Amino acid sequence: MKRPIIGRYFSSDILPTIKSDFGFLVKKIIRSGFEYDLQIRDGYFNLYYRGNSLGKVSYKKLTERYTVEIHEKFVSKNERLREEFEHRPGEYFSFTVPRGEIHRFFRSEHLRKMGTRVREVNYQEETTFEQMLITDNVGRSDVIIIDRQIADRAHTTKMDLLALVRKEKDDYQFCIIEVKLGNNPELRGDVNEQLEGYKKRISDNLDDYRKCYEINFRQKQELGLLREDLNINIVPGVLGVVIVGGYSGIAEKSIEELKKTHPDLKVLHLKNSIDLSKVI
Repeated sequence: MKRPIIGRYFSSDILPTIKSDFGFLVKKIIRSGFEYDLQIRDGYFNLYYRGNSLGKVSYKKLTERYTVEIHEKFVSKNERLREEFEHRPGEYFSFTVPRGEIHRFFRSEHLRKMGTRVREVNYQEETTFEQMLITDNVGRSDVIIIDRQIADRAHTTKMDLLALVRKEKDDYQFCIIEVKLGNNPELRGDVNEQLEGYKKRISDNLDDYRKCYEINFRQKQELGLLREDLNINIVPGVLGVVIVGGYSGIAEKSIEELKKTHPDLKVLHLKNSIDLSKVI
């Protein structure tokens, strides 16, 4: 049987373990207002903070241990973490953590230190804007941002965000969201080619993408990351939109030029203009 082009979910024998061991982390994610974020990959998950991947977490069933890979710049100043847990240094520190110790590994002290390093060394304005879109749209039923930084087994270039948009009742369509700041030069034309390529990628492999994200959705419900009262049935028709943030003077000119050559391109410009009339 041909292997699906994308499979961002846990195997059925691993999911109960992840659910049991990481309930505490899901609670932290929810309390943070999704400033932390957990995204399921192919048998493992990535933990994000402010849009930056803090670590790759995979479970080894035979040894009942986790491997947690974290970039050295996020743990280089956390001597206590390195002292407490077995690890292999490198560009990515690879920690070996027994099941019973995973709560201690991801305790608030260590998460705070890693978060501080993210703010110090890896601040990216566009990534922050992407994170704001996710956190500001949590809990909706009409638009569900289901994944971020999406690649598959045939393509390495990554879509920024993937959403499910309600068509009617329980029927949803995929919607690719490309996130750009208003001063990004890609707004002058490259973004249309990006978006059309991504839409074709999903359309050409719709059955694989549909199966993947229907499973992904149910597993996130089981973990407590998505609303339990929603049912989804993904139907044909792939949408795409470019969401542009700020920099109105530059952005408006770029969007105007972009629409001249690509009039059907859907662009949403979120501006930071201030209306103080209601507070005066």
